[in-house]
Amino acid sequence: MKELTYLLSWLVLLLYAVSFWNYLRYFKEKSEALALQIRRWLLVAVSTHTIYLAMLTFLTGHLPVGNTFMVLASSAWFFVVVYLVLEVRLHEMTMGVFFLPVILLLQFISNSFIDVDKPLNPILSGMMFEVHVALMISAYAAFTISFITSVMYILLSREMQSKRLGIFFERLPSLQFFDNLSNHAVNIGLVIVTIGIGMGFYMAADVWEGKWALDPKLLAVVVSWGIYLVHFLTRKSIGWQGKRAAIVSVVGFNWLLFSFIIVTTFFSKIHNFQ
Repeated sequence: MKELTYLLSWLVLLLYAVSFWNYLRYFKEKSEALALQIRRWLLVAVSTHTIYLAMLTFLTGHLPVGNTFMVLASSAWFFVVVYLVLEVRLHEMTMGVFFLPVILLLQFISNSFIDVDKPLNPILSGMMFEVHVALMISAYAAFTISFITSVMYILLSREMQSKRLGIFFERLPSLQFFDNLSNHAVNIGLVIVTIGIGMGFYMAADVWEGKWALDPKLLAVVVSWGIYLVHFLTRKSIGWQGKRAAIVSVVGFNWLLFSFIIVTTFFSKIHNFQ
């Protein structure tokens, strides 16, 4: 069972890699036949990923949120599902070539370091913890969408400013489309992450003693929240839009990745799923 789960995890990564290759082809060619092929591959990848997470749950006896690398696998699945819904609703597939590399990175790190034999800390069991993790993953999904659309905004903006209109101008939607989508994603993510952080601090006060609020991971989360709050407030108060807002979103997402992977794994003493 363990060996099959391990093999399945790498199959998931392979299927996402094939999907990314097809998105790359679509970005260059943009044909209807290729669009149908992409959708099939991505659905197969998501279905296989779902089976993999179900096997992880069966193998460990709990939802795959018990340690950092399980959360990465769960996050990758959730991000893809959110993206797929967004792609269908907006009828826009060009974002896939920018979105899939993030999924590949998360899944690769998860596959490389996941440990299914690691026992679950009793503190991490229970519905409230799982809701807290689900909220944080949902918020990170929103911030990921903001990051992708911000990168696309910056690339398209640079191409237009250079007056050498090429593939980005031909393939991507308008700057306003990306600006609106990024800002809406930050608005939603900020609300969700605020609730998630509130729940996290409430649980922490019950289970941890001492100066737990000064743990590097918790401080990093607060910094992340602060970055996206700046994104929201500067848009509402001084009218930051477009490239300035996009840069803040890119900075925020890179800090999120650093916080979630590096700080949690190497610096946090208590908030590290131990």
